[in-house]
Amino acid sequence: MMQNRPVSDRGFSMVELMIAMLLGLFVSSVVISIFVSTNRSFSQDQQIARMQENARFAMRVLANELSMAGFWGQVLDPGKINTTVRNCDADGSGAECQGGYAGTSLTLTTDCGPGSVTPAPAKWAYSVSPPIEIVTQTAADDAENTFSCIDEDEFQASTDILVIKRAQGQGLASTRADSGDNGQVYLRATGASGMLLNYDHTDTATAGADILDWTYVARIYYVQNYFADSDDGIPSLFRKTLGGAAGATAMQTEDGGIAPGIEYFHIMFGVDEDGDGAANVYTSSPTSGDINNAVTARIYILARSMLPDHAHTNSKVYQLGDVTKDYSGSPDNYYRRVFTTTVKLRNQVNRLLLNP
Repeated sequence: MMQNRPVSDRGFSMVELMIAMLLGLFVSSVVISIFVSTNRSFSQDQQIARMQENARFAMRVLANELSMAGFWGQVLDPGKINTTVRNCDADGSGAECQGGYAGTSLTLTTDCGPGSVTPAPAKWAYSVSPPIEIVTQTAADDAENTFSCIDEDEFQASTDILVIKRAQGQGLASTRADSGDNGQVYLRATGASGMLLNYDHTDTATAGADILDWTYVARIYYVQNYFADSDDGIPSLFRKTLGGAAGATAMQTEDGGIAPGIEYFHIMFGVDEDGDGAANVYTSSPTSGDINNAVTARIYILARSMLPDHAHTNSKVYQLGDVTKDYSGSPDNYYRRVFTTTVKLRNQVNRLLLNP
């Protein structure tokens, strides 16, 4: 007798196999599509988040620097600061170390500016007025001609350069400086006047109760065309801090990358024209007189993603105050955002109100 084979022992028919394969391919394609989309979204979010973080940090640095511009310790009138740098190389008992204007003058110049800036004051880095200088839309060769410590091969062409001069930190009293401060320039200030001096040796003398020493700094902010490696192509905000060199007649510079992915920064200054402490007009090309009467600064930063996204095309136009950055004619694959804030130049305001 013949027995029928159970149905459960049968294999797939060709039709069933093809349907199963099609269903498997469909599910796989959906899963792969979701994975690719999620991965691209994660990468995009990561790029934008990093760009925003870099831009906000750069904004905080510039805002803090500008808000402190024109800070001269206890001295309210910068015209009362003797900018002829004195050499405090004795035991601290001489007039040159005790706040008087007699004594030996130390010849310190700078290896970074003013170059072609007109007029070009002697000891440019120690000229406390104006405390802010801005050079706009600078070509690479002009940047090096103006500030010799900026290499034109590293400078991001057609960007701005900002210079801030001020005192920083907390005033040092009786133990004002030691041998570790060789070459540092200080602002020695009283309530009425001040002077710039340079320490070459330990100063152990006790100053008067009304005399404090403040670290003097002159800083240059600019955009460099790379961050960590000359081939990385990442525009970045850089800073050079000018500092005195012990036993030398030149200034030393310290390089420092502040934030990568900063393609451009722009500043417009609010000028007080009627002496009430409020801005009447904004300008991005201020004269020295405008700077002396500036009470606010509006900062614009154009940030760019570190890496391109080839699935993204950027052909947008960005407005930074009175400057336009147009990528519609030459689109690329980078994300960009504009960040802006307005800061009060509080030391400028105080000076204008107290010294009308």
